[in-house]
Amino acid sequence: MVTEAVRLATLKGYDVLDTGAEVEFDALTRRIATTFAVRSAVISFIDEDRQWYKARFGVSAESVQRSQSFCTHFLDSDDVTVVPDARTHAIFRTNPHVLADSGVRFYAAAPIKALNRARLGTVCIFDPAPRRDGLNEREKRQLSSFAAQVVELLEARRNAARARDRAAGVPLRATMPTVS
Repeated sequence: MVTEAVRLATLKGYDVLDTGAEVEFDALTRRIATTFAVRSAVISFIDEDRQWYKARFGVSAESVQRSQSFCTHFLDSDDVTVVPDARTHAIFRTNPHVLADSGVRFYAAAPIKALNRARLGTVCIFDPAPRRDGLNEREKRQLSSFAAQVVELLEARRNAARARDRAAGVPLRATMPTVS
């Protein structure tokens, strides 16, 4: 079991929070939105107080308070979460993002799981139109595959940073926390 402390240490170990746009993440987010024909898609990471968007499509905000985040409710699950109509969901029907004009109706998310199994955030898609049927099993696997691609991008950027540090003579950074 991954504790919240290990989850947060793992997230911070990737040194991704509050970084600028990166073409690989942005391109992946556009591909996700197109694949699922949704208005919005985000690659998000959840820290202590917020859900921060590393890449976003159809969303202007850079983050949302964790207390208003859909994704924070599903950090304990390895499964893809699907909410066909947030207006009828017990947890979300009073959420400000649901109550807004053209608010969130359909929502689905796959956890971004680090190599040590810590769930760092989600790849999520949402739309102002509900989807009675949600996602089928193939679509759920595809959303999970996109989340796995995010981890590949995180690992690649960390390895590139380590290579730059080695070339500059900077001591190696701490490794990822392990989970027992």
